[in-house]
Amino acid sequence: MLTAPFPLYVRAALASDLERLAALRGAAADWIARVHGSRQWSDPYDARRGLARIGRGATVVAMPEPDGEVLAALTIRPSASSGLWTEEERACPAGYLSGFVIDRRYAGRSVGTRLTDWTRWRAARAGALVLRANVWSDNTSLHAYYRARGWQLVRTVAGSRSGSLFELPLRPPPPPPPQVHELGELPLLAEITTTP
Repeated sequence: MLTAPFPLYVRAALASDLERLAALRGAAADWIARVHGSRQWSDPYDARRGLARIGRGATVVAMPEPDGEVLAALTIRPSASSGLWTEEERACPAGYLSGFVIDRRYAGRSVGTRLTDWTRWRAARAGALVLRANVWSDNTSLHAYYRARGWQLVRTVAGSRSGSLFELPLRPPPPPPPQVHELGELPLLAEITTTP
């Protein structure tokens, strides 16, 4: 097992990654339920939705070496759900982070922090003013994790299981994260503009 710090390599997810993405999500759901008592990701993995996100270039995967095993994945989009975010909020250029999952074997090795830093940097480069995430409302441990890293709770949407809305300002723009290397073309966030 690698020790921290080690480089991370990120690339656009491929259809051939789908089985690994489903396995990561399933393992994370089991761990979250067992350790934190949350039902986050308790539904079966939606492969069709996963493939659609891959097809749009919104999902990226991270590896410890260029051709290594996928150890983490996340999706970042330039648009939000109108059922969660208001029209005024959606008018602000933002990146929307979801499906952020890390192989538990790599817990405590700064993978989450470095990938969040990379996502912040990428979103800011694309013109986003904030990075946003909607978090499962019953996953209070994840809420605490976000708050400890500077995210602000905007509100919790009643009746939505993933309706705890968080955002992180991106001004001034963060610096590029060290030891995170991009492989190939990454089309994510291409649609963000600085004028709503």
